[in-house]
Amino acid sequence: MLTLFGLTLYAPPGEAAPAPTDTAPGAGGFSGIIIWLLIMVALFYFMIIMPQRRRSRQFNEMMSRLKEGDRIVTAGGIVGKVITIKGDSIRIRSGNNTELDVTRRSIAAIVGKGDTENVEPEIGKK
Repeated sequence: MLTLFGLTLYAPPGEAAPAPTDTAPGAGGFSGIIIWLLIMVALFYFMIIMPQRRRSRQFNEMMSRLKEGDRIVTAGGIVGKVITIKGDSIRIRSGNNTELDVTRRSIAAIVGKGDTENVEPEIGKK
């Protein structure tokens, strides 16, 4: 008997049926699993770990360039000018001379470079 596509085929009388094979066609065994595992680890590294490292490096460079007088945007969308930098806390001036204390992690971008002499808010001026 020969099995093909789920159908059992019978050999004509007088002929012997071929012997069944032990492995299914296309089975890669353990080496096939290892190859797919390595491919998955490589994809995980290139799609998740590398971009996160790049974002972290860019953020650290931005924080090292931050100085008093710079205009910044926080993660919440508040635009202001840096007044003082103390450790992990940054004091910004926004709107009508409103001063806010924010953490370094809440800064999303440095909008413009400022001078340290004049720390007047430019928001709302025309």
